Amino acid sequence: MDTSTLIDTILARPLHRACGLNLVRSADGESEVTLELNEFTLGPTGDLHGGILYAFFDVASFLALLSVLPEDRYAVSIETHTSLLRGASGEGRIVIRTRVDRLGRTLASMRGEAFFQAADGTEKLIATGSVTKAVVAKG
Repeated sequence: MDTSTLIDTILARPLHRACGLNLVRSADGESEVTLELNEFTLGPTGDLHGGILYAFFDVASFLALLSVLPEDRYAVSIETHTSLLRGASGEGRIVIRTRVDRLGRTLASMRGEAFFQAADGTEKLIATGSVTKAVVAKG
């Protein structure tokens, strides 16, 4: 599967569609995705559910990695870490920006930040995350 088809497949996953995942950018070892605040992403108190950030740091990191990963390679998560810094609720969306810090022969390390972007465009940092993936042969 080529990279473009793989990205389309990732974006089409039912969970990703339900959470309003939108790919803004995946290039040069960086990615930016947005998520909606909706019934699938909010917890019972009306705030963003923290588990959503854990899941989508992994997705956003993979999308950053795909922009620099050789076509004959794939990557699987072996470690993730997310620090939740503040809640998010109200009119707006979640923006996650990630970057590849290192792509080696067998491991790739990514990190990023998540922001609550209010309707007026202002952003507040709500979480940081890092993801390590094992780089393997496709197939």
